[in-house]
Amino acid sequence: MDKNIADILRIVKGRIEDADKIKLRNIDTIVNAANPTLMGSNQGVDGSIHKAINDLSEDGKTFAEKICEELEKRSAEGKNSNIIRCNRGCAVKTSGHKLCQNIIHVVGSKYDGRSKSGIDCSSSRVSMLESCYYEIIRTVRENADIKNIAIPVIGAGDYDIPFKLAVKIALASIGNALVEWKNEDEELFEMSGLDTIYLYIYDKDADKCKRCYKTADSIFCKYKKLFRNDKKVVFQDSFTAHMRYLLEIIRYDKKRGYFAAARGIRILLMAVRFLFMPVMLIKDIIGTVDWEKRRKSVEWLALSKVFLPILFWALWNYGFFPQNTIIHEVVFPGIIVYSISDTVTYLLTLIVMADIQRPSANIIRSMIMLLVNYIEVSLGMAYLYFMSYKDAVSLRLNEAVQFGVLGMISDKAKMNCWIDDAFLYANVTIRFFFASLVFGYFANHMKQRKFRS
Repeated sequence: MDKNIADILRIVKGRIEDADKIKLRNIDTIVNAANPTLMGSNQGVDGSIHKAINDLSEDGKTFAEKICEELEKRSAEGKNSNIIRCNRGCAVKTSGHKLCQNIIHVVGSKYDGRSKSGIDCSSSRVSMLESCYYEIIRTVRENADIKNIAIPVIGAGDYDIPFKLAVKIALASIGNALVEWKNEDEELFEMSGLDTIYLYIYDKDADKCKRCYKTADSIFCKYKKLFRNDKKVVFQDSFTAHMRYLLEIIRYDKKRGYFAAARGIRILLMAVRFLFMPVMLIKDIIGTVDWEKRRKSVEWLALSKVFLPILFWALWNYGFFPQNTIIHEVVFPGIIVYSISDTVTYLLTLIVMADIQRPSANIIRSMIMLLVNYIEVSLGMAYLYFMSYKDAVSLRLNEAVQFGVLGMISDKAKMNCWIDDAFLYANVTIRFFFASLVFGYFANHMKQRKFRS
């Protein structure tokens, strides 16, 4: 029987520790939004689960004490209540002590923004929250006895993450983790005991709880079709992602050891990237929330930018517009400069922001896209070179292409002025930049191969 991810995920209202609902839904595992010590609290999901298990205790021991006893078998730390038992973004499984079979404890991150929309939440907090859900699914993969699991909207309570952002991350991360699991090993996914994942929505205010449920259901409806087809989703647009990267740099770079020039360059580069938001908007419109379509749109945009200089040259050469007009003199060269700048600054962010930005889909795709980007920039430089000298000499197209690809300036075009030097230095810099990128990729991803003896 084919397990459909859209059918595995369900949104329900209620308290996650409600024993009657746990029994009714055959829930064997509950996720607890815990603190790093796992010693409980007096509020939120963590406090409710601890209280529920404490009330069921027959030996007088608290859930916190039972956690210490259970985990000290795996660790030499003993019953010290102040130690870190679960790092942020990680998961630890313990017994459910009569409330259910298992409790998976995860520790999220506190909201570091101020707006209710969540747009000013830094990228590391978002990534940490995603990691919690991926760790939950990893734990499910490792424990075949887990069939029905209840998960709260992590971070939306005491950690103050706006509900809409928190539930978007929750649904996207759970669904994406399941898609990756199924794509990696469909046979084991089908053989697993996992039947249902319940995402619990709760608020003391009944009206607010209804609104939150409606919000979660609306978001899930957007994702459901993609999950049904085993596809991953994206929960944020390009503008929001770049805003969060910028805030990440501003707030935390000094703590990571980036000072003065390094921090300033990173901030400047991210600020400059906002100039190319129209290009990224095209990607968002084409890709919508489909992760695969987003990456395909990036590839198609890169390929279209390769043919842009050829198109503009053809329009000039075959007289579709008068040759000495603002379209050929300013508009088309301006578009090419904008396109080249977009590509170069984007590639720079991959290098300079490597510690906070996510990698591409895979290394092979990265190398292919790098080649496409190099061809695009080379042809773009060839077009600019051609248009700069078109009135001075009869410059053939192949000579312009030689300059763009090989950096060779034609003797016919040399005018002994600053334009020659500007073109030469710009072209050498760009080719050196691409060579450095290629070397960096090979250096980071080359592995020692094993040969037969």
